[in-house]
Amino acid sequence: MIEDNKSLKKNAFSGFVWKLAERLGAQGVSLVVSIVLARLLLPEDYAVVGVVTIFFAFCNVLVSDGLSTALIQKKNSDAIDYNTILFVSLGLSSLFYVILFFTAPFIADIYEMPLVIPAIRVMGLTLIINSFKSVLSAYVSSRLEFRQFFYSTIAANIFSAIVGIGMAIGGFGVWALIAQQMSNSLMGTIVLFFTTKFKVKLIFSFNRLKSLFSYGWKIFVMNALSVLYDEINPMVVGLKFSSVDLSFYTKGKSFPSLINTTISDTLSSVLFPVMSKLQDSKEAVLDITRKYIKVSTYLLFPIMLGFLAVSENFILLLLTDKWLPAVPYLQIFCLSYMVQVIHVGNIQAIKAIGRSDICLIMEIIKKTLNFSIIAVFVFLSSSPVILALSSIVCNLVALIVNTFPNRKLIGYRYRMQIMDILPNLIIAAIMCVIVLLMKNLPFAPIITMPLQIIAGIVIYFALSIITKNENMSYLLKTLKQFVRR
Repeated sequence: MIEDNKSLKKNAFSGFVWKLAERLGAQGVSLVVSIVLARLLLPEDYAVVGVVTIFFAFCNVLVSDGLSTALIQKKNSDAIDYNTILFVSLGLSSLFYVILFFTAPFIADIYEMPLVIPAIRVMGLTLIINSFKSVLSAYVSSRLEFRQFFYSTIAANIFSAIVGIGMAIGGFGVWALIAQQMSNSLMGTIVLFFTTKFKVKLIFSFNRLKSLFSYGWKIFVMNALSVLYDEINPMVVGLKFSSVDLSFYTKGKSFPSLINTTISDTLSSVLFPVMSKLQDSKEAVLDITRKYIKVSTYLLFPIMLGFLAVSENFILLLLTDKWLPAVPYLQIFCLSYMVQVIHVGNIQAIKAIGRSDICLIMEIIKKTLNFSIIAVFVFLSSSPVILALSSIVCNLVALIVNTFPNRKLIGYRYRMQIMDILPNLIIAAIMCVIVLLMKNLPFAPIITMPLQIIAGIVIYFALSIITKNENMSYLLKTLKQFVRR
């Protein structure tokens, strides 16, 4: 048993390194592409894709999230399980594509954007592609074969970057954004399919579907509520204010979201399958959860607060002054996303031990409270910036709810969680204040921002050494062991 756990930890860290490399590579390319496209295109072009994305995000959850999670959580999923879920996902995605195809004119009328009609009808094809990809991703995740994600994601991002930037230079406007997203989904799916051992077979089992659905439907409802919450603010911004406001809101949110995805999604994609294999030992799950939260907050807190501090110079230098109205949104979502990794750690622990029922109850409670908070902000908001502030309040409320069940399930109490993250928060906050003050240096952004970044890194690591932060030592030690192996 001890040897199995050691082997699992080695595989987990190896998986984490490959997954992190994948995310860093993918998000690095995405960041460059996002900057180039933002300089070439207008905010109005992003407004169209922003509206379409709202509806696709919800459909993607309906198609794949719950059932693919059930495949990972099940200890010994086989070809029957995977092919059963594959055909269900393909069927659902085709159904939703037909619905979106015929409701596109109605959506375009609501937002007064005629271009939304062809955009939905073309981009809708990614629903079918992503439904296939979700099953492939579950297959790879359950086997901790994260190297395959690295190959598929890097290839997809490079290919889509060439397509998107090429079309933007060619003057295709919003279609450059659409082609970039579609080519990314298609190439990622193709590479993942050919680099895994997954075989599509004409087999289907209603009994397997019933078994997987009994776990997956709770995760599905939970994720559907989560996506509805994520997209309600952009929906309101586009309806109550203007499509240009929606562009600034979406662009400001996209960069912190990119960072959060890189850190929290990388860790959670490895964390959940590892925890699922240790689900019979609550002590082991607690140990992994604590280590996850300590390490992830040590990495994410300084990045988010540092990004907040350099946000204005970042926008001026890389996106030009036409995107300056996005700065307040960028800063707000840096603060909002800081607590996401804590959410992830607690939720993955509950899901891994098979208590998807608790996850569903938590999600209903959180979203009831969050929708109430958003309703108050919508009623009182005189600007979309004030509405964006609701995300910080909602995330803090959700944090209290997410951490509550683990007090009894695995013995992870509030006091322990606070003590695990407080050292990281204090040194990150000190670093942020110093870097923020440097914004007033009498230099151009091209000089000031690099100075801020260098100072932030030096200050954070210096404070880590002075305070003898255990997470820095753990990361360095683990990295050395990995390099030696």
